[in-house]
Parts: sequence; C-alpha cells; structure tokens
Amino acid sequence: MPAIMIVDDSSVTRKVIKKHIKSGPYANVDLLEAGDGEQALATYKSGAKIDVVLSDWNMPKMNGLEFVRGLREFESTSGVEEPVKIIMITTEGTIDKVTQAMESGVNEYIVKPFTADTLTKTLKKVLPLRV
Repeated sequence: MPAIMIVDDSSVTRKVIKKHIKSGPYANVDLLEAGDGEQALATYKSGAKIDVVLSDWNMPKMNGLEFVRGLREFESTSGVEEPVKIIMITTEGTIDKVTQAMESGVNEYIVKPFTADTLTKTLKKVLPLRV
C-alpha cells in the first residue's frame, strides 16, 4: 500500500488534503501527517515507508524548503534507492520560488488554493495508479 505524508502546520489544511485524497482514486493509500518540516524529517529518518510527500513551504521550526533540502541530503548520504517524490503545496507562487523548490528536489508544485482535481492529477504524475 503506497504511503503519502502531508506536511503542513495548519491542521485544517491537512484535513482538506486528506479529504481530497480519500474521496478520489487514492482513497486506499496510507496517510501520515507532520506539523512542520522538522517532524516530517524525523519521521522519514526513522524508517517510515513514504512514497510521496505533500509539503507546505511556510512552516515554523523548519520550513518546507529546508525540509526538502534536508530530506534530499539524507537520501544522498544514506544510499536510498528510490527517492521519495515531493509535491510542494503552497501559497508561494512566484517563478523564483517555484524554481528554487524544483532545484532543491521538489518533483511537482501546486499553488494554493487548489482543487481536488488538481491534487489528483499531480499525484498521478508521481504515483501512478495501478489497475
């Protein structure tokens, strides 16, 4: 069973994302949550099986960009065979921010507000559905 981790300091946003996921074709995935990048990185480093991360940018303790960089650094020094796919979901929509995120290792980028359809289409790019 694939696993998706939702990383956002807003519990409301995490609930909205969970609702979108559970009401679509990814209803059977395992969902994990983290309230900031620090917690998410600790979860990943603990060995949790995660296929896709959906991360906000603006969070306390460790923001989304710092989290992405830390995760990618951990993967490169730990010999991870299959890097986790990362989708940044944020209000940061300028080309500079998108470029910065992609250069840091983000696979896809969604600007808030977003629809369930946008989330599903983006998830399909990084986590194809198995029929």
